[in-house]
Amino acid sequence: AIQVLDELTKGDAVVSTGVGQHQMWAAQFYKYRNPRQWLTSGGLGAMGFGLPAAIGAAVARPDAVVVDIDGDGSFIMNVQELATIRVENLPVKIMLLNNQHLGMVVQWEDRFYKANRAHTYLGNPSNSSEIFPDMLKFAEACDIPAARVTKVSDLRTAIQTMLDTPGPYLLDVIVPHQEHVLPMIPTGAAFKDTITEGDGRRAY
Repeated sequence: AIQVLDELTKGDAVVSTGVGQHQMWAAQFYKYRNPRQWLTSGGLGAMGFGLPAAIGAAVARPDAVVVDIDGDGSFIMNVQELATIRVENLPVKIMLLNNQHLGMVVQWEDRFYKANRAHTYLGNPSNSSEIFPDMLKFAEACDIPAARVTKVSDLRTAIQTMLDTPGPYLLDVIVPHQEHVLPMIPTGAAFKDTITEGDGRRAY
């Protein structure tokens, strides 16, 4: 999804992120062409940073395409700012990589804790087949156009629609929670211990 966004924006968008796997993928797969294009809290771990940062960027750079690449866990911490975006009519685009989990923590659970889960699933345990919470309804409540993508084949068209729609837009991109960010260096390890393969589909 991020590579497609990069292609369609020619790497010229101002991109903000929250904290998590989406943040690292945004660093890996978006080819920033200029300084001051990437707004992220870096290693501070400030979940919820992406949406307010995008709001600031849209005010400061009304000429720019501003995209918040966010994860569901990080986004939900400041979801109320959708109201600010609507009231101020800011053209913030939100591309949500939604895996229904705290993905970075799940990755550590998969790699180092035999996939034992410590409340990292964000969906509804009594109905895990449905997307919960429904991010499209948050957008609808704030009168913001929104759509959901579940197939890779639909990504390009969906992202182009997001970019072409005047004003704010939320695109909910459903991704498998088994996807891992690679390469990664385990805590306390050295470069020689870098992990370069595998995902959450097998036990470690």
